[in-house]
Amino acid sequence: MKVLIKTSIIGKVNKQGFTLVEILLVIILIGVVLVLAVPSIRDVLTGDNLKKASRQFIAMERKLHVEAVRDQITYILCIDLPNSAYWVITSDMTPEKQDEIKKRPLHLPSDVVIMDIVDENNQKTSVGEARLYFGKKNICSPAIIHLAYEEDRMTIVINPFLGVTDIYDKYVDISMSGSGQYIPR
Repeated sequence: MKVLIKTSIIGKVNKQGFTLVEILLVIILIGVVLVLAVPSIRDVLTGDNLKKASRQFIAMERKLHVEAVRDQITYILCIDLPNSAYWVITSDMTPEKQDEIKKRPLHLPSDVVIMDIVDENNQKTSVGEARLYFGKKNICSPAIIHLAYEEDRMTIVINPFLGVTDIYDKYVDISMSGSGQYIPR
């Protein structure tokens, strides 16, 4: 089906419009692109809660490293495992001030659970509160943080000796060796 219009100015016949086949082809191509793009766009817009949580921990770890050296004070990252919450205190705060800050913790994205934290002594904590120390001489507590969101798992390894934080998209059972290096179990 074609639409033809005769122009009166130059007397030529111009084809104006598209055939039904051309329109259907464009609609099908748009549909295919949307089917392929929607899952990726959805993840970007809604965000992966587990990745958001790991970015929160990494950003906090880097921030506390810098602030501890800059302010010449020890910062303590307190992590409430059952509530997936955390807050920051300093070593020179009064107990009253620490309790006040503890009442207003920051929370991980919804439904993200802190499964456990392994400290420098290979002690695994899965209930209660864990603390990571960031010293004024750029020394921090090594730690392994295991996060979960629905069926997904993530492992964050804070390694103060190398100055890097590693992330694994699964639960990785790692321990601290006597030489200060992390080794898989």
